[in-house]
Amino acid sequence: MAASPTHIQLPSSCTLLPSSSFISSLPLPPLSITTASAILTSTRLSSLRVRFSRRSIVRYNDNFEEDEEEDENEEDWSFEEAVSLFNKRDYYKSHDALEALWIRAEEPARTLFHGILQCAVGFHHLFNNNHKGAMMELGEGVCKLRKMNFEDGPFQEFERDVSAVLEFVYQTQLELAGCSEDMCLTMDQSDRSYQLLGGYAAGESIYTLETVVDFNNGMSETCVILFSPSSSSSEPTRVKLPTLEATNKHLLAFTGDESL
Repeated sequence: MAASPTHIQLPSSCTLLPSSSFISSLPLPPLSITTASAILTSTRLSSLRVRFSRRSIVRYNDNFEEDEEEDENEEDWSFEEAVSLFNKRDYYKSHDALEALWIRAEEPARTLFHGILQCAVGFHHLFNNNHKGAMMELGEGVCKLRKMNFEDGPFQEFERDVSAVLEFVYQTQLELAGCSEDMCLTMDQSDRSYQLLGGYAAGESIYTLETVVDFNNGMSETCVILFSPSSSSSEPTRVKLPTLEATNKHLLAFTGDESL
């Protein structure tokens, strides 16, 4: 029987759950984004070009010329293009655009770009059934966004909404992580119980998207994340999918540069 849910706390210092807790069972991407410069190595194997990068997402592309052109234009991304890709749920390309901005940015914009970038990686993992990777990246992203100390505006709303998703994923994992067909382990916040987080239904599609239409508000549409494991007969739970409603004008407070 799972213990009653507890809320994940991310204080200003952003002391997250023990890092070892999230690293055990589900394989993460080869290298996580940790440095200011991307190291790219290209290897030609028959018709397959494998592109290795110090990023959280690694691209595999068999069209050599197309990928070369993309490499050349890699640093031409604008902030609004990155935001548009994020809101279209193209988290892969949004990651590339945000990384290009992050590499050449100075503080405090550097931390802001990095935080949004890690959120993009987190959602990419979430919808590709890497629940553990999603929690790690969303947690790191929220930490960096909280360092910005937003008081209001679109960045503060984005931070709030991503925090809500992180809490949602944490709670849905906590609720079911300790149970199998044969037994249930009490989730007592021990190292052992934390190691199970993210491992529940690993590789299975338990987080999906749904569009909700509000007939009382001009037929407005909201996209939500639905938690609906196949083993559950209860009503699915849901949380709003974050979008970022920021423009270059909102970014000026952190960069002073209208060209981004």
